[in-house]
Amino acid sequence: MKSTLSALAAALLLASPLVTVAQTSAQAGSPAPYSVFVDQPTGFTFVKMPSGWKFVGAVSREEAQQVPANVLKSVLPAESARAMNTASVK
Repeated sequence: MKSTLSALAAALLLASPLVTVAQTSAQAGSPAPYSVFVDQPTGFTFVKMPSGWKFVGAVSREEAQQVPANVLKSVLPAESARAMNTASVK
């Protein structure tokens, strides 16, 4: 548990100078390198590296719900989160 929290803390420290850039880029479509993403349902934590997303650990579900404002909770553009009409949706 401590190593997981240490990994998350290290990732947050690396990403802190890029917070403004990361949030601006996330709204534009693609997160900036070194952005931190915590998947809310699972607590899995990822860092966006120049070569792609890197899994860095996991936090508990309670901790995943209380992440700092500079941590991404979604990496999808706003329009892709909307409901889509498909054959299975009536």
